[in-house]
Amino acid sequence: MGALSHVGMVRSENQDHWAWWEPEDDEDLKGKGRVLVVCDGMGGHNGGIVASRTTVEAMLESFDKSATCNLKRLLSTAIDRGNALVRTKGQEDPALRNMGTTCVAIALRGPQVQIANIGDSRAYRIHDGQIEQATRDHTYLNDLIEIGLLTPEKAKNHPERNIITRCVGMGDVVQVDFITRPAEAGDLFLLCSDGLYNHVEDDEICECASTYAPEEAAQKLVDLANSRGGEDNITVGIIRVTETPPEFEVANREHPVDAAEDEGPETPTPIMTIGSDEATPSIPAPIAGNPGNDITALQQQVSIDLPRTGMKGWMILLAAELIILIILQALILGH
Repeated sequence: MGALSHVGMVRSENQDHWAWWEPEDDEDLKGKGRVLVVCDGMGGHNGGIVASRTTVEAMLESFDKSATCNLKRLLSTAIDRGNALVRTKGQEDPALRNMGTTCVAIALRGPQVQIANIGDSRAYRIHDGQIEQATRDHTYLNDLIEIGLLTPEKAKNHPERNIITRCVGMGDVVQVDFITRPAEAGDLFLLCSDGLYNHVEDDEICECASTYAPEEAAQKLVDLANSRGGEDNITVGIIRVTETPPEFEVANREHPVDAAEDEGPETPTPIMTIGSDEATPSIPAPIAGNPGNDITALQQQVSIDLPRTGMKGWMILLAAELIILIILQALILGH
């Protein structure tokens, strides 16, 4: 693993924060695996630094204390804790009231990885020389692209390209994307803040990460982004997958990374819940993003969620109604 964070060529302070977590206990390592986290803070002169550092430190503490071997739950509980602390600090100090941070994290154990993402920091998978963006950018422009109102080409240099629609600290409820990917020997996973991909193309990221050792590749990618302007903080973390020990294979069979969270409750953060994977898609109200590190109206996010039954529950109800209608129609025609 290799990681590097740099202030860039324009900003006076680095509001990115990253951490690599590996349990000291062998049993914890077999159960929880290893975790890499990257956060990109926002919210004024000091707020972004506080938000990103608070989130990373809270997540590391959560990883260490958690008893779960469910990687999805491990990540969601950690982000839960980070969001709660960012919210609390923002409420206690008026100067930090509108702070927030993106967060992308990956937990590795066995033949699969679990990725969690909120905001516009990214996770990539590089397999057989091909790069895939595993995460979805939670940005206003990306929402417009997905509904066909904007092309990726026009979005690239759009003045509103840094407006994000989700972040840690936005509200008491935070909606996190969870993504599962296979992890084969030789695969690379790269996490980064937008300071990298705004200046370096995906194919360049793929070539550099595939050519050099992780630490050297991280340095070269940061240098390349800086040589092209370095307008934002730049953080890169690269993980190379090697052989999977047999004990990790066993742990993965016993606790699949994307299994339902059925291991029983852990001590929850009182004011925080994680948004459902089955929420109805919506376009949230935009949140001002990185330009000037200024965030406004963090609490104006608009989202539409199905009731707790989720999408599957509604599909069952709809199917039942259709069956009843068909039966009634058959009875009427029969008479």
